[in-house]
Amino acid sequence: AMRAWRLLQGLKRGIPAPRTMMFGAAAATSAATLGATAFAEGQQASSTKPAEWYMQPWTSFQKEPVMADQVPGYDRVHVMRRTFYSVHLMGRLRDASSSREQFVDAARKVSIMLLNEAIGMLPYTPRSVKTPVDGATYVTFDMPDPHKELCVVTVLRAATSMADVMTREYPEIPVGTILIQRDEGTAQPIMFYSKLPRDMEGRRVILVDPMLATGGSVKEAIATIRKAGVHEQDILVVSIVAAPEGVDAVVKANPLVRILVGEMDRGLNDKMYIVPGIGDFGDRFYGTDWDAGEVYIAPGAGGLKGGLYGTT
Repeated sequence: AMRAWRLLQGLKRGIPAPRTMMFGAAAATSAATLGATAFAEGQQASSTKPAEWYMQPWTSFQKEPVMADQVPGYDRVHVMRRTFYSVHLMGRLRDASSSREQFVDAARKVSIMLLNEAIGMLPYTPRSVKTPVDGATYVTFDMPDPHKELCVVTVLRAATSMADVMTREYPEIPVGTILIQRDEGTAQPIMFYSKLPRDMEGRRVILVDPMLATGGSVKEAIATIRKAGVHEQDILVVSIVAAPEGVDAVVKANPLVRILVGEMDRGLNDKMYIVPGIGDFGDRFYGTDWDAGEVYIAPGAGGLKGGLYGTT
């Protein structure tokens, strides 16, 4: 039934052609089945097989690699593929009675799932390798060099937990930091601080922010990243939950940016909070309260050391 629904909605699954995007400079190129000529190496013994044989696994129940589901009505907005386990974890995040320990555990695991989806949306280069058995070959995909071609940008402080997941997987990836505080009276973003790697030009940026509500903070962060020389189509926004209002705002301001969310929620309430939402992610993750010991950093104030995040 779910497959039929997806087909009716026009959702298509596929994998990118060599070095094309799921997000990247060749973003205008639609996802397409890899051409037969792309795998000339290692195919000498396969002349009798269909041209697309290398896409198929060896067992009939396995499927070819796919990217995150496309959200109906959007060209460049995607949602994480749902499993029973992912729904369980999202329930832990949404449950107001979850302990901090349960919330942190679920947040980290969902972040891993999301960032795996995000990495799967990078442009990949196909390559044939030989296995240790009988000289058999296997077609793999090489991802971009995290140190030279990628960058994670985090919107403090809530998104730091998501960036930490990425740096555990890829310690060499540089991390940029942007501090944007939402004015609780006007719901408008206020930029306080930014620290990005010096060589941002030519990199693909994964911008992480767990909640995409009004879109104001993300739009401000995108503007800062673009000023550093990153192309709009080379930015992928990754959020755990999002409201349609925020997604629409980001897409309207930056039509070539790609967005990946864990789940798309119903919308915003009169206080501009996501509903059903997960509450204040930062407070629940770090065990703090909004009114307890807030410290504001004035624009231009000193910040985190660049050496830790590769921004010097």
